[in-house]
Amino acid sequence: MSKNILDTLGMGEEVLDGKQAWRYAEEILLLVSRTFALNINVLKGKLHKSILLAYLYLRIADTVEDDPDMKASEKEALLGLFADIFRTPDLKEEAVAAFEAAFPESWRKSDHPYMNLCLHTHVVVPLLKELPEVYAAPVRDVTIEMCGGMAKFALRQEAALSSGWFTLESVADLDEYCYYVAGIVGKLLTNLFAADTCLISDARKAEMQKLDVSFGLALQVANIVKDCMEDSTRRVCFVPEEICRRHGFEHSYDMFSLPVGVADEVRADFDARRAAVMGELVAKAWRHLDDAIAYTKLVPNVKMRTRLFCLWPLFMAAENMKLIGDGSSLFASDKKVKISRDTVKKIVKTTMRHFYSDKWIERSYGKLKQEVKNTK
Repeated sequence: MSKNILDTLGMGEEVLDGKQAWRYAEEILLLVSRTFALNINVLKGKLHKSILLAYLYLRIADTVEDDPDMKASEKEALLGLFADIFRTPDLKEEAVAAFEAAFPESWRKSDHPYMNLCLHTHVVVPLLKELPEVYAAPVRDVTIEMCGGMAKFALRQEAALSSGWFTLESVADLDEYCYYVAGIVGKLLTNLFAADTCLISDARKAEMQKLDVSFGLALQVANIVKDCMEDSTRRVCFVPEEICRRHGFEHSYDMFSLPVGVADEVRADFDARRAAVMGELVAKAWRHLDDAIAYTKLVPNVKMRTRLFCLWPLFMAAENMKLIGDGSSLFASDKKVKISRDTVKKIVKTTMRHFYSDKWIERSYGKLKQEVKNTK
């Protein structure tokens, strides 16, 4: 279903069900996700369907939270309406209709895939009722919890932006933000992985639950590091103020505003201090990645597709962290630090050969970390 085919559906006017609805869900995923479509589509069966739907629901919530023109109070109300859909297993049509009716008029005129997805909420939501409750319940729970967290931070961001920038005061604030946008996804995955196989015993599931939030945080913190310069153009900085103060910055956004015409030694000191700031966040990303790798090894090694689903984004994040090094490269040029397509292909190819081997996973991941140390 190409963009042109989506256009022929209209913006939420077409009623799709059955195979047509699943086809829509599969194809819109390719348009709203540049990254996760790859590993979601390696899955099969009920696990694939449940994670696909969860991703689409969370993308809808994220579209509300990210809207640049909506007031925080409006976002809070709209996220509340979306959460209301999932409070009962029957996913009431009236709740879906109320959510769609509250959309800004600009969404109905947009041709952006995110808006197309939102305006087809009535298409993707009923699909969850086709899945067994052991798959559907965790998806409902995570959607409700994420909507609440996003509403909270939308209000906080609006209050902060009124003074110029959105910032986070402490590492605890960063952890809370990352929990709501990514950490709870780790909790979802544990429940769905356990639902999908009897090989995950209660004891193994309990071990996974000790690490699953960190699995989500690993990918989120790595993205925050990678995207810090891009975020700064929106006057947003997720680097905690308390870290910045340790390295001589009054505010986190001061890292992006070196006065022109300063002496070389002043610039060198400035660069060293902001590299030290990002270095702390890089180290945090690596700690979460350590946990995420340990989490992945708890997935039974006969579950090839589930392991690949975990390994691909983790190794991509680790490769990005390797490129970033100590953090100084983030400020070296205007280009975003990003791994190449060849690196992505290499990750896919090698993990497909060795997914079952915990020793290979440990050795390959450890080699990436060692290469970072060797460049220091």
